[in-house]
Amino acid sequence: MSELSDLQLIQRITAGDSEAFATLEGRYRQRLTGFLKGRQQLSQEEAEDVTQDVFTTLLTNDYAALRGFEGRSSMYTWLCTIGLRRCYRRRQRQPQVVDAADDCTPEPSADPTDSEVIAAQVRQAMTALPEQFRTPLMLHHFGGLEYHEIAELLGVPGNTVATRICRAKRRLREMLSEENGRGRNASAVATN
Repeated sequence: MSELSDLQLIQRITAGDSEAFATLEGRYRQRLTGFLKGRQQLSQEEAEDVTQDVFTTLLTNDYAALRGFEGRSSMYTWLCTIGLRRCYRRRQRQPQVVDAADDCTPEPSADPTDSEVIAAQVRQAMTALPEQFRTPLMLHHFGGLEYHEIAELLGVPGNTVATRICRAKRRLREMLSEENGRGRNASAVATN
C-alpha cells in the first residue's frame, strides 16, 4: 500500500480502510513531529502530543478534515499547517510565564569547541529574530520546505517568503557579528 499516492490513500481511508490510514500516518508522523519540535521549539513529548492531535483530527467527524484535502499542496505541507494551527491555539490558551532562572540557553561545556560556541550563538540569535523572519527561515532550513510551500503554509506570496528569509539572514549576520569577537566565524554560518 506504500506505493499508493496520498490522494489514493485518502480515498481508501474515507471508504473505511484503516490500513490506508496507518500507511498515511507512517509516512508523515515522524517527519511532522520533527518539524514541530524544530519549528515550534517544542520538547519531544509536546511535539508528539501535537502530532497525535493532528492525526486524531483527521479521524474525527467521519474524516471531515481529510475530505478537505484537495491536493493543491503536498500532504506534508497540509499536515504542517494543521500542526502549526494546533500549536498557536495551545499558546493562546496557555499564558507564557518567563522565569529568569529558567534560561533556555544551554550551559557551555567545560571545553567548548568553536563549532559548539558558534552553534549556541546561532541558536540564541535565532530566538531573538522577530517571528515573521524566524518562521520562514526555520521552515526552509530546518523543515526542508521550498519557498512556494512556505508561502502556502503561511498564506503569503512567494516573494514575501524570499524577502523575509533574506532579511532574517541579514539580521542574523548583524547579531552574530556583534558577538564577542566571533562575528566572522558565526556570520559565515548564517550565510549558509
